[in-house]
Amino acid sequence: MKVSEVMSINYGTIDKEQMLSNALTVMRKKKHISRLVVLDKDKPVGVISFRDVADRLGTYKTDGISPTSLRVSSAMSFPIISIESDTELIDAAKMMTEQNISSLLVIDEEELKGLLTKHNLLTIALRCKKIKVKDMMTPEPKQISSSERVMAARNIMFTNNFSALPVVDEDKLVGIVDDQIIADALAKLREKVPRKHQKHRLDEYYIGQVMRLLPPTIDENAPLCDLIQVFINTHAKAVFVINKDEQLVGILSVTDIAHAIAEERI
Repeated sequence: MKVSEVMSINYGTIDKEQMLSNALTVMRKKKHISRLVVLDKDKPVGVISFRDVADRLGTYKTDGISPTSLRVSSAMSFPIISIESDTELIDAAKMMTEQNISSLLVIDEEELKGLLTKHNLLTIALRCKKIKVKDMMTPEPKQISSSERVMAARNIMFTNNFSALPVVDEDKLVGIVDDQIIADALAKLREKVPRKHQKHRLDEYYIGQVMRLLPPTIDENAPLCDLIQVFINTHAKAVFVINKDEQLVGILSVTDIAHAIAEERI
């Protein structure tokens, strides 16, 4: 299967001179869009994602600065990494995993044709019926409680290169926090709270205030195909694995699936 068969052609774009707040607005409005192609005079120069925004707004260099005062170019990932549309998907998966990236620009003869993400790769997981979720999950995943701070979640995620964390209170899974949630939370705080009060508010900004309830879950004995369908239906970045007692026992991310595809395990 070729890249051209599954790539996204309805991707979003934004000019590098636009403000971060505008990028967030565009991504929030477009369903299942978590990144935008950044343009300079109509030519692609980078990619901006919720993760990029969360990274930028979570550093000391931007303390007190609102996303309405920062340009897209200050947070985008660059230089661009591209692939041609007639490339085999398995090779695209290998490229993503080797370079630790979540998307590739599809460019033919200097013309932008589309955007390929890890979610697009899911269509080639052909052996998923023969594999159970528990055979691929990461057991005993790192978790966080609703009473911990938003910045603690942000730091755990970026230090470990996680895209999401389960929120667990008293051994019960109660929510999820991911890079989109972190980006939105930090952006809203920076936009609404006066600069002199932001540090104090960050110290009292808790996961329970921003987490998403009803996180996506799947039974540990379910076939991997069912998990892939959850990813396709929800566009989630991670799905939490539970046992028959509904206790959290593992996690599987889109990145895990991409690695398995690249290694030809599925």
